[in-house]
Amino acid sequence: MRASHPVPTFAVTMLTLLLAIAFGVPPVNTVIIVVAVFANQIAIGLSNDIVDVGRDRRAGRTDKPLVTGALPLSTAWAVVAVATMLSVVLSVLVDPLVGVFQVVFLVSGFAYNAGLKATVWSAIPYATGFAALPALVSLSAQPPRWPDGWVMLVAAGLGVSAHFANVLPDGDSDRVEGIRGLPQRLPAAVTATLLVSITTLSAAVVIAQGSLGALWVTVPAGVGAVVVSITAALQVNRTPATAWPFRLSMMAAGLLVLALIGALS
Repeated sequence: MRASHPVPTFAVTMLTLLLAIAFGVPPVNTVIIVVAVFANQIAIGLSNDIVDVGRDRRAGRTDKPLVTGALPLSTAWAVVAVATMLSVVLSVLVDPLVGVFQVVFLVSGFAYNAGLKATVWSAIPYATGFAALPALVSLSAQPPRWPDGWVMLVAAGLGVSAHFANVLPDGDSDRVEGIRGLPQRLPAAVTATLLVSITTLSAAVVIAQGSLGALWVTVPAGVGAVVVSITAALQVNRTPATAWPFRLSMMAAGLLVLALIGALS
């Protein structure tokens, strides 16, 4: 579990559950799809640590089980394979189209880990993977239904925001190791500005698309997300460096998710 990036794994799994409730997915399908996405995140997170094990050893990351040897590489590969198959099989059992979008989510994560994270295209897997999430959840409803385009757009924005926020704490070390994704190629202030812009655009879309009855949720949550995102941006390049830009960015994402669920409910 420690090697599978537990915090984002938990966050994405909870987002899946909330989306399932908002889309009115039946309880049985909800359980299946939540477990499938959980397995998806285990596979993606653990494969990331497998690919990065050499870099993590050079960086002295003793918090990583693969680095310390607490988790053998052979076991890690086996868990990735089983989790991947479990995720796809469970999704197909719900609906073949759910399986298709689950594969899109998985391939996006694996493509990022395999090399796209070190290129200017590093944000694309986050956008495609997170855009696929509301589709695979809404297609689990009875009868299956497609999510509105704006929902997939906001989800894609959440994914890109998460990618940019992840770079804020360790962008310098990534550059030293040759990991030059899109946010690493940009000055930290520019990355922070893009985070605020994406959050603002997403909040505006959610508020505009939500019903009048949802304004009591979408407006405070959306505006709160923008304010917290701006606060995070103002913390960038502070001396000494702190983890607050990342923490605040994650808080902004959480508020945006609340606004999205409110708009869908």
